[in-house]
Amino acid sequence: MLPAACSLASVAIADRRSGRHEVSGSRPARGTTGLRGRLLIVAGTRPECIKLAPLIRALAGHPALTLTLVNSGQHLRAVRESFAEFGLRCDAELEELPELPHLAAAHQHLRTHLRALLIRYVPDLVLVQGDTLTAYSAARAAHDTACTIAHVEAGLRTDAALEPFPEEWFRRRIARYAHIHFAPSASAVDNLIAEGIDAHAIHHVGNTGIDSLKRLLEDPGHIRRRRHRRSNAMLATLHRRANCDRNASVVCDALTDIVRARTGVRVLFPVHPNPRVAVTVRRRLGCHPSFDLVHPMRYAQFVESAACAALIVSDSGGLQEEAPHLGTRLLVPRSNTERPECLTTGFVQLVAIERAAIVERALSILDSPPPPALPINDHAPFGGGDAATRIVRVLEKMLAERAFA
Repeated sequence: MLPAACSLASVAIADRRSGRHEVSGSRPARGTTGLRGRLLIVAGTRPECIKLAPLIRALAGHPALTLTLVNSGQHLRAVRESFAEFGLRCDAELEELPELPHLAAAHQHLRTHLRALLIRYVPDLVLVQGDTLTAYSAARAAHDTACTIAHVEAGLRTDAALEPFPEEWFRRRIARYAHIHFAPSASAVDNLIAEGIDAHAIHHVGNTGIDSLKRLLEDPGHIRRRRHRRSNAMLATLHRRANCDRNASVVCDALTDIVRARTGVRVLFPVHPNPRVAVTVRRRLGCHPSFDLVHPMRYAQFVESAACAALIVSDSGGLQEEAPHLGTRLLVPRSNTERPECLTTGFVQLVAIERAAIVERALSILDSPPPPALPINDHAPFGGGDAATRIVRVLEKMLAERAFA
């Protein structure tokens, strides 16, 4: 298990709004000195930024809800760049997460620094997204400081308590600390209720990631740039801790078999910065002429590449939601998924992390035409692209009822 909270030390926090470094001390007393409805949102990875951007836009300029956006430092530069793509900038940044020997140490570092920040800002509500180290650490820090916690993308579950680790462990633990659960799907609601979460604390809103996708797909600039699907184009990504080392090697070797079997197929592979993934990918594929290894891509560029690919091979969770709406088949090298709805769309398939199995399934997909893309509407598994609006409505109602303070 990850460790309990360590003792609070004074921590230097960079305040981007003032340009100063201040040292937090004891917690200011709650009272009538601040406006009710102070929200603090924490992000630490690219996917969090993509899924939080619609909510941040929906909250911008709200007359009763004031917002502080925090970069946890987990992937410091990636968060800056990702938010910048959406025209957003963090109000506060923590120092970049250093290289630490294990996950527990990284959690302890983030939790300590985030707790100090919460003591300084005294928010009425702390909002976290997803199943990342940042989300879990922020939830624990908020619990330490008696803040109300809202979890966006709550209730996703696989059929194994620790698989994939640590994502599944994080999201199950966050549910124990959260007071408000914004569920992206009907099955996520059912999962939370089955775990004993009060139904009144659960709100089925859809996934804000679909909000971002819908906004992009409807953007005139994207429509002009969008290319036709290419039968010889593939896209691949790997990033999960569970798919490091040996599993990454298996997937890479399977990809080389696929391009040998299908002359002319090219694979675009944005390489995740995690060295346990990057080293393997570059060693196995770096010299192969059919692979284009690139740095992590901007969101719009990545979606455009996904939309014109004949096949995606990826362990991403968000892509399982997005691929059906792009009309692109997705092969997921994992034993289970927290998004079982995606498996019924005709676009997403799980595959065992075995070289021959991946090759066989991929070639079968490449040899068959795709079904029509799934429209983004209220009947879609993860909503019609209005999750952020639904979340704001819930927060407005709670504010009117003084449900958090």
